Amino acid sequence: MRSLLVVLALALQASALLPSVRTVPRRPVALSPGRRRTFHMSTTMPEAPAASSVPADETFKGVGPCPFTQWGPRDVSVEERSKPSGEFAPEWRKEDLMAADASVEDELNYFRSLRPDVKSKLHQYGAIILRGFELTKTSDGFQRMYLALGLDPCDDPLSSVAARDAVDKDKGVYEAVNKESRSKYFVCFKAADEGGEFLLADGRKLFRELDEDFVEAAYEKEVRFIAAELPLGFMDALHPGVRSFLEEPMLSLASMAAKKKVDFDIDLIWSKDTEGESCIHVIAPAQPPVVRHPETGEPVWFCNVHSHSDYLRVQREERDGTVELSKTTGSSRLNRTDIRFGDFSKFSQKWLDMVDRTVMDNLKWVKMSPGDVVLLDNYMTLHGRNIFSGVRKHAVTWFK
Repeated sequence: MRSLLVVLALALQASALLPSVRTVPRRPVALSPGRRRTFHMSTTMPEAPAASSVPADETFKGVGPCPFTQWGPRDVSVEERSKPSGEFAPEWRKEDLMAADASVEDELNYFRSLRPDVKSKLHQYGAIILRGFELTKTSDGFQRMYLALGLDPCDDPLSSVAARDAVDKDKGVYEAVNKESRSKYFVCFKAADEGGEFLLADGRKLFRELDEDFVEAAYEKEVRFIAAELPLGFMDALHPGVRSFLEEPMLSLASMAAKKKVDFDIDLIWSKDTEGESCIHVIAPAQPPVVRHPETGEPVWFCNVHSHSDYLRVQREERDGTVELSKTTGSSRLNRTDIRFGDFSKFSQKWLDMVDRTVMDNLKWVKMSPGDVVLLDNYMTLHGRNIFSGVRKHAVTWFK
């Protein structure tokens, strides 16, 4: 599924009791296109002043379902890589846009002025970073902002797998993984004590700068994601006859349970993990790694290799000194992912290292403060966040 995503990262007042701070390297944990077409927004929140009455066309009408991803025609050619990708993710600061004493109502009028072309601007830039506004420091103010922009909120595409807690589900505002226990995995209401930067990469530029042979091979074969891994190493100790008897019913039970939790097609197969132990892999359907933007027609890299690759994840863990997922149990193992070509052959280490270098060379690091907002077109912009230490409070909202 695909929608215009707004991730709202809201930085609140610091808690009186915070975990100890450690040095956080500038390495991202995940970078991926979202599963829906979206804008992404990030802000932090003390109370904003009350604003005047709400115009009829800015009345909140509820949260609807997000539209499905438009994969488009399979007609992209590598020759299109020669076209320049244009400006990416400009920063628009209140201090540069209006008088220093501008009120919240002045801010609302500014956002209303953007309504006619906010989506075309996002298609042009991929992302827009808004800084220094008072209105977006509260959840109610944030809602007034997106209604003034004319954005139509929709359900979080990950709500079916309970990947995010709701800050205000009725308003379509979801928490963007702020728990210290999950700080090595995802994206903020309070800015983190250290690290936690929001990461952006231009999918147009990645299409042009990734190795041509790799792009051509991936586009021809398509790609498949291993969405989860169910560790079942105890099966290796069983008598072959007992194992053979158990494999089919266990696969059927796992398949029924998994399909109740996700809203997309999946396959489940018996496989081996990186330690050579038995597991069941949950595999998403094959998909093209490059798509045409449904509005502009531009080819964009639309594939989260950097996030899903088990090899690249282990490399990040070694660089960052974080706990390896391969040595953990429980939900961390269930959430372990990997990526294959459509024929299920593996990516070479050489190509994965190339993907890592190219992504890191093209990252835009966005350190967010209270009230900051990032709007992003999720067809065009890959996004993630750096690891962090301490407490953070960010949220996300998706838009059609």
